[in-house]
Amino acid sequence: MAEDEHERRDREIIRTERSLLARIAQAVKLADFMAVLMVLATFFSAYATWRTALVTSTIFAVADRPFLGVQQISFLQTDTQHPTIVVNFRNFGSIPAIDAIVGAHAVIDGKLIKAPADIMSEMNAGILSPNVPHSFYVFIPPEKYQAVAAGKSNLQVHVRMIYNGPAHQTQLCYFERFVYDVRENVFQASGGTDKCGTDIF
Repeated sequence: MAEDEHERRDREIIRTERSLLARIAQAVKLADFMAVLMVLATFFSAYATWRTALVTSTIFAVADRPFLGVQQISFLQTDTQHPTIVVNFRNFGSIPAIDAIVGAHAVIDGKLIKAPADIMSEMNAGILSPNVPHSFYVFIPPEKYQAVAAGKSNLQVHVRMIYNGPAHQTQLCYFERFVYDVRENVFQASGGTDKCGTDIF
């Protein structure tokens, strides 16, 4: 009888210990699961912070830089010994462009037209303030112009601008090619790039 009671007590102790161990194991599993959740939450929080910083820096990089571009190209005069094309360009950004070098060339039937000896094909424009109009002039020989006006030759104007923003960290570039449409008497954009080091002349 005493042995039965002793065995019953042992069984109860074992059952209690097993129940306690099961609860401890369940608590440990829950703690591990919570730890994994905390690690995931920390990772996603860090990722969201990184993405926010990247988007913010991109917005500031776009907003806080100059944007040089061509506003219009047209013939200024054609009835002289030096038919002239005027390239009107400006800084469309909100801050000045610094150390700007601007150049334009005429290309007729795929051949570069050299500027007259006393005319520069590129100029150091220095600082270009926002929304201030600037002009660059391209001269072509009268016989070449006559061929273009008669529709016998193809005329293109290639414009190149290299400049810096206030940070001076990254050189900015603008390359654009314009094709003259003799029927409409207009210059139309025909490709370009903003990659530095690409010579489209």
